[in-house]
Amino acid sequence: MLHEIDIHSRELVLDGRSFGTAGPYEQVHGSALFRLDPELAVNERIVDLDLAPRDDDGLVCCRADLWLLYPVEPARGNGALFYHVVNRGRKGMMSTFQLAAGSNRPLARTEFGDGLLMEHGFAIAAVGWQADVPPHGPEDPDLLTLDVPVLSGVTGPVACEIVVDERTDLHSLGSRYHDPIEPVEEAMGNARLTVRSEPYGEPEPLQADSWSFDRLPDGRAAIRFPATFEPGRIYNLVYTGRDPRVMGLGFATTRDLVSFLKHETDTTAEQPNPVAGRIDRAHAFGSSQSGRFLRHLLHQGFNEDEAGRPVFDGLFVNVAGAGLGSFNHRFAQPSRHSSAHVDVYYPTEQFPFHDDRQTDPVLEESAGLLDLSRVTETTPKVFYTNTSTEYWNRGASLIHTSIDGETDIEPPPCVRIYHFSSTQHGPAGLPDTGMSLPGNPVDFHLGFRALAIALDDWVRDGTEPPPSAYSTIATNTLAKPDGSDVGWRQLPGLPLPRHPRRPRRLDWGSRWSQGIIDREPPALGDFFPIRLPRVDEDGNEIAGIRMPEIEVPLGTFTGWRFRTQEMGAPWALAGLQGVWLPFACSQTDADAAGDPRSPLAARYRDVDDYVARCLVAAQSLVDRRLLLARDLELIAERAKSMYTWVTAS
Repeated sequence: MLHEIDIHSRELVLDGRSFGTAGPYEQVHGSALFRLDPELAVNERIVDLDLAPRDDDGLVCCRADLWLLYPVEPARGNGALFYHVVNRGRKGMMSTFQLAAGSNRPLARTEFGDGLLMEHGFAIAAVGWQADVPPHGPEDPDLLTLDVPVLSGVTGPVACEIVVDERTDLHSLGSRYHDPIEPVEEAMGNARLTVRSEPYGEPEPLQADSWSFDRLPDGRAAIRFPATFEPGRIYNLVYTGRDPRVMGLGFATTRDLVSFLKHETDTTAEQPNPVAGRIDRAHAFGSSQSGRFLRHLLHQGFNEDEAGRPVFDGLFVNVAGAGLGSFNHRFAQPSRHSSAHVDVYYPTEQFPFHDDRQTDPVLEESAGLLDLSRVTETTPKVFYTNTSTEYWNRGASLIHTSIDGETDIEPPPCVRIYHFSSTQHGPAGLPDTGMSLPGNPVDFHLGFRALAIALDDWVRDGTEPPPSAYSTIATNTLAKPDGSDVGWRQLPGLPLPRHPRRPRRLDWGSRWSQGIIDREPPALGDFFPIRLPRVDEDGNEIAGIRMPEIEVPLGTFTGWRFRTQEMGAPWALAGLQGVWLPFACSQTDADAAGDPRSPLAARYRDVDDYVARCLVAAQSLVDRRLLLARDLELIAERAKSMYTWVTAS
């Protein structure tokens, strides 16, 4: 449970500016101390908690950074908490829902954006949950961190996968900027380094004397490879690690903070609950890594607090695809995630995928994400939102198809699935003049603003949200992963990828069910069949939620992009990126480029015609409660900018 809150700073937002009927907001930065009883059944789900050091009362303690934002006047709030599962320590609620500039410590007017959530009276909170995040990232000061116990003297196999975009001879043993797992010096001779060209290709062992353990300039554990890591190739270092963190405590900090904010009413404490008595429902938003965190939270029963009560009433799970994560096992590395070319040996897309119980005939297991929450009567309402990227790079079709990939499986009544057609994992900015192949700028986040209100309405008074919208086998809009079935036409300089992410069954050894890895790399089993959204003659996806840029297109928009020659493996997908391939302006230009798509001149009279058509498409989304009327002006501005860019390039 949350034991105490230590408030470091408390300040009025923007000098007391009023946000609609909710009035002024207050912002709090601080930390929270958690004390957990390892003997409680709900805490037994945290791997290795029973091995962690305990205080004099027999409890395990951890401390996490904390951020709160709430109306100054309690009566003016809407009674809802919108909790943000931070992504690698970074806050994103303001930039995602309020059109704000990104900031880990928002202070300026631009860092609060247009104030949408605040105008509606939401309280907002976040707490550190990832225990290998340092206090300061390379570009992100004020990251939310979590300090947890370590298991001194415990050792085990650890895998460090390395894929670089440019040559280097020194690489961290950790993922990104996070703290790596320390190697056992006495066992360094048993470590092995391999390299392969394809995700599931045959690994080639590298000589033990061709590399060595080393340190980064900041002292963190690293590997030195004098021959240099070759861009695009996949290196896998397996070594014996020591002193693992009890990483699964991140689920407890999330669970217990929200439970505290909802239920703790004691005002006599030295630092009482700042929102005591104000919260009657709680929602969570998680995106990408933190979206997978929420799926994992559901699967492992962490939506039940220590008193047996529901924690979250609504979940907004964004761009998680079919993934879980490396969140709650010994030597967990939460920032690792499997994609088409990288990190395929880590526990991301693994059974179960669907909310309802399914049976995997190969594993001979039956399970669903909602199994535990249904037993404890703590199942929330859930929105799943995905882009094209998650179908190509994160197995998203598995959340609504059968295990064999042959039939559609409907989501349960408490779940809605929204696929934003032809979008990438996170929208790119509008391109600069002269950019040859820009990223995909379709801003599906505008749809999130409407969905956030719809989720709260659904939880608060049962107002049905917009119906699910995604590709299905029955409508012939969900295809097998080959060019002829997907409907892709050959476009100039943009062939259809042949290597989407293909999750497969992995075996980490006999103790994996207990959260302990004994086999690295894992044994490779059968593939899970995926499906991909079909596209129209322009190369844009047919089904799902088509934002105005897709319904009234200026080109082909994809959720995938190839690595470049300089990055190596140019046949492989590049991370979680997409592409915008604009139409030719005239038929002459199209013919010269060998472009089969109809040019702009055959589609729109001029910029005013284009903007007007975009507004018609946008109004249709407003009518379906998938866009807010207040954002129509922004839609028009973006449409004009995109049209001007295409015609000027």
